[in-house]
Parts: sequence; structure tokens; C-alpha cells
Amino acid sequence: MKILRISVGVCGFIMLCYCQSFADSWHIETVDATGFMGLDNSIALDSSDYPHISYRDDTNAHLKYAYWTGATWSITSVDTTGFVGDYTSIALDSSDYPHISYHDDTNQDLKYAHWTGSTWSITFVDTAGDVGWWTSIALDSEDNPHISYYDWGNVDLKYAHWTGSAWSITSVDTAEYVGRWTSIALDSSDYPHISYRDEFNWDLKYAYWTGSAWSISSVDTAGFAGECTSIALDSSDYPHISYNDLTHYDLKYAYWTGSEWSITSVDTAGEVGLWTSIALDSSDYPHISYYDLSNGDLKYAYWTGSIWSITSVDTGGDMGYYGISMALDSLDNPHISYLDWGNGDLKYARYGPNIDINLTSFSAVDNGGKEVVLNWSVDSTEGEQIAGFNLYRREITSVAESYSFPLQEKDVGWTKVNPSLITGENPYEYTDGDVQWGLTYEYRLEAVLADESTEILGTASCAPAPPAFAITELYPNPASDMLTCLLSVPDAGLVNLELYDLSGRLVASQKLEASDAMELEAVMDVSSLTSGVYTLKATCNGAEANAQCVVAK
Repeated sequence: MKILRISVGVCGFIMLCYCQSFADSWHIETVDATGFMGLDNSIALDSSDYPHISYRDDTNAHLKYAYWTGATWSITSVDTTGFVGDYTSIALDSSDYPHISYHDDTNQDLKYAHWTGSTWSITFVDTAGDVGWWTSIALDSEDNPHISYYDWGNVDLKYAHWTGSAWSITSVDTAEYVGRWTSIALDSSDYPHISYRDEFNWDLKYAYWTGSAWSISSVDTAGFAGECTSIALDSSDYPHISYNDLTHYDLKYAYWTGSEWSITSVDTAGEVGLWTSIALDSSDYPHISYYDLSNGDLKYAYWTGSIWSITSVDTGGDMGYYGISMALDSLDNPHISYLDWGNGDLKYARYGPNIDINLTSFSAVDNGGKEVVLNWSVDSTEGEQIAGFNLYRREITSVAESYSFPLQEKDVGWTKVNPSLITGENPYEYTDGDVQWGLTYEYRLEAVLADESTEILGTASCAPAPPAFAITELYPNPASDMLTCLLSVPDAGLVNLELYDLSGRLVASQKLEASDAMELEAVMDVSSLTSGVYTLKATCNGAEANAQCVVAK
């Protein structure tokens, strides 16, 4: 993101204009910065390719959930009972409703929460000892949950699934110290496949249900393997597993060819490969997100068909430490949720479409203290890519508060201004008529593209000032009994109202107290006056305003 220029708008506040690039680039934003957020996060994409993220609120020890509505992030605390939310895993059902597995640290249990369409349903799945560590969830063709997890008390790999009427719980592997870093996927028969770590032998292990029994094998036994596993199944139901080699701190990848395991070291540049997450694209090529411990970076690797392409996605420091999850959208573009450990924020990165938009101007102008007029223009190269715009607004205490980079990191308190998509011709204009004096507003401009994806382009700020002392309205006019007068009063003070006839004779008067800058209403009794034209004179703190009214009997 490059700043094109910095200018001063009519309100006297700095306005930033951005060149926002959509061309083959990563777009990064902060989702939740309301404390230490984002531990053990997990991401899934719905049928519109919108992200849904489960994660732990470590400040309050709660389970939280965030999803993109198409215009903004909706954030909810799902479970606030005790110390909950460790090792979350999320999956979406056929209605795009979230299902989340997680650990209850207070009771040492495996818990499960799902959205019913109107409320969150929360269940204790397994309460037999210290269970529910390193959970992983997948939904079958009937939207029933299947969960793999670690039983710390018995140091076993366990598996639970909902039969439609009850939870069925099984110990899959009971060899000593097995089951950490579990990851589950279901095949075309809804049978579970699980990758996990053998802590006793330091091996990568894999278990799957054959239809009658569990088949268990050691995949990688070379050194200290099997940390941070993640599994995905290809179109032939063959497993693909990403994991960390703790001997060399490398990112490794194993997949079943149909006859044997093929094992590759993907990234060996420093200490890499922690908190891996794998997904397969429409060609069954693997995409892996992971943490680079040496540099504190979030990294991403994918197979092109001939080589591994490796990218550092976010390099701000400790990006992805203790929490990374990835999913691919319908265009095979990666979406990654991760923890910004340095700032304690939940962040989100996605790879965007090939579009360039240049925002050349954006201003917010006070119009008499009652409305703010927003104007913006984009470079003529926009073509047919922009479907329209949305404007979001929030109240801030100072203009300096609003300009924290990157732009998307300040996402708290925004509300949408426009009820429908803003369309028209370049340059664009929109009037916000719902403003108050004495407040500073920051506006955020969002472009909505033809493919329904969105991007934030820039911000502008304005503080509507109270208009000068004035009589803003008289009604009814003509009046017969009562005359209502609306006044704009910029400062506290005594307001004196005097009504004169055409000869200059004072026929009525009234005094009111304005406690602050405000719109003041006064009602005068004119029932005793004869028909004719009168002049209303208002004074306050040395300022004077006049208006004519008609009395008609």
C-alpha cells in the first residue's frame, strides 16, 4: 500500500489517499485487537468464500468467534464459562453455520459449540479425565461432527463423533504418549483420517478407519518428527500431511502415493515449520501455511506442479506464533488466520484478485453542522471492476487516533453509513445527514468489486461544527395560536426572543437558557395578536438573528 499524497481537507483534518493494489498480492488486516486475541485459531470459508474464525480470548479466557459479513467483521464471545477456548477447531455445515471443538481448562473436558441458527448450543463431549487437548473437527455428509483430540490423563489419541442421537467416543491409539497435534479429515465414505504425533518415539503417525477397524502406521520415523501436524485428503482419499521436523526445525510434507509414503523437506531455511496448516487445491496440489521461528514471520508454501513456491506473508515480527490456520477459496486462493504475538491480535491474510484501483481523492466536508458531504474519485483505469462503494463511520477523540498503519488494523467501532450500495459516476458523492455537533467522525471508504470481494481504500475525518447563531425554522408560518421557533445556538448563554409588529412595537418576549452548543426550541403564544406580519428578533452573547413570521386569524 503506497500513500499517493497527504492533503488538508476543508475541515482542517489530514486526509489520506491510497493506491490500493489488488494485483496478485496479499491483503492483511487485524480482526480482533481488544486484548490478547487469536491463540489456537482455526479458519473455515463459507459458500461465499467469507472467512469464519474460532480462537481463544486469552485476556478473558473465553472462546471467541469472528466472521466476515461481506461488509464488516462480526465478533462474538461464544463460551465465557470458566477458562475455555484452548485448541479450537472450526468447521462449517451445509447452512454455513459454525461448529467448534475446544478444550475446557477449568473442567479439563472436551467441549463442542455449534450455531443453531438462533443461538449457540454448547455441549460437554468427553469428561473422562483430562481430555480435549489439540482438538480437530470435521463434519460428515449429514453435518454430524467428528473430533480427534488428545487424552492427557491417559496419553492416548481419542476420537468422538455424533451418531445423530449420542456421542460415540473411542481411544484410537493407546501406545504410550500418542495423540498430540492431532488433525482430522473425513473421506468420501465419511471415515476419519487422523495425523498426530507419537511423543514417546518422536514419530509422525497416521490412523484411519477402514470401516471395521483402525489402521495405524508410523509415517516418518527419521529423528524428531510429527510436531504441528495438519492433514488433508485428495480426490482419491489419499492423505497429505504437513508437519515440523524438530531435529532440523524444517517444514516437512508427506503424502500417500497409493503404494507408499513420499516425504519431502519443503522449507529448510532456518528454524521453520511450526504451527502448520495444509489445504489441497482443485488440482490436489498442497498449500501450507506455517511459522518461521528464525525471523518471526508468517510463511506460505505451495506446490506449482514442478517446484515449491515459498513466500513470507507477514514479516512484522512474531506473526503466526502459536496459532496459524489456512483454507483455500473457490479460486484456490489462500486465506490465513493467525496470531500476531507481538501485539496480541488476531489477524487475517488473503491472496486477492488481479485488480488495481487508485483512490485519487477522498474528503469529508462539514455542511452547516447538520451533515457531512463526502466526495471521492478513483483513477480512470477502474473500468467495470467496481460494483459500488460502502462508507463506514466511527467516532474518534482526535484525528491522530485514526492514522495507525496498516489501515485495516483499526476495526473497532465502525458502523455502515449507506443503507444500499453507493453507485454512480466518477467522481462520487454521498451526504451523511446523521451527525452531531461536537463529535469528530472518521469515515472509511470500501470498494465492492464485481466478484463481491471488498477492499478498504482510505479514510477521511471531519468534526461538524455548530452553525452560527441563527433562527433556523419558524412553524407553523402563518401561525394562529402558537409559533414554534428553532434556533441554532453555538455556545451556552441566555437567549432573548422579542416579537415586533411592523411599527416596531414590542408585542411579545421570552427568555431561554442554552446550557451548551445546541438546537433550541421555543414556543410563543401569538393567539392575542392581530393578523399581520411580525419580526422575531433573537439575541445571545452579542449575536443577533432575525426572521419574519405571519399571524393569520
